[in-house]
Amino acid sequence: MFDPIIFDNIKVVLEGAVYDRDLEGRIVVTERADLVDLAAFNRLYRISFCLAEERQRPEAVRAQIELGTSLRDIAAEQLAQPLSEPIGCTIFVHFLLQLADPKRGTRRIAAVLDEVWGDRPHITQYIGTRLDEHREGPWPPERWDNKATLDFHRKIGEDNAVDLEQLVELCVVSLVRLREAGGES
Repeated sequence: MFDPIIFDNIKVVLEGAVYDRDLEGRIVVTERADLVDLAAFNRLYRISFCLAEERQRPEAVRAQIELGTSLRDIAAEQLAQPLSEPIGCTIFVHFLLQLADPKRGTRRIAAVLDEVWGDRPHITQYIGTRLDEHREGPWPPERWDNKATLDFHRKIGEDNAVDLEQLVELCVVSLVRLREAGGES
């Protein structure tokens, strides 16, 4: 029998926290991926969800949590030789939504996320739109895709597993608040 690495233990706690809210009927899990990059030997776990009442709406705000670890962290853990930095995993939270007015919408999204998360994570936003090769549409587009990313700029370990419940809860609160702010975007 193998001894699970930090990544596996945190992934189980994170997945449990998300699925508990799915079972409560508050959210619906829309996607899940558990990936191993054999070229770089990195691990990535990604789980996406939206509010349960929004599941039929294609434009619903979605949350996506990404948990990752690298060969360096896995090797240091398995060889019991700590690196100069702590061994652990990275975690990012993404919110995927559409905006009618990117300038006003991105400011509102940052304000909502700062309010919910308490200015702790660093927020970046990516704005884009899809252009099909043979299809012309209005320019500028009526709706823009937005990916707001929360970066905590630190690794987490098993001692942070208890914080994952609060992280998932803040994601649910953020989904509600971003949906409410949607009319202003």
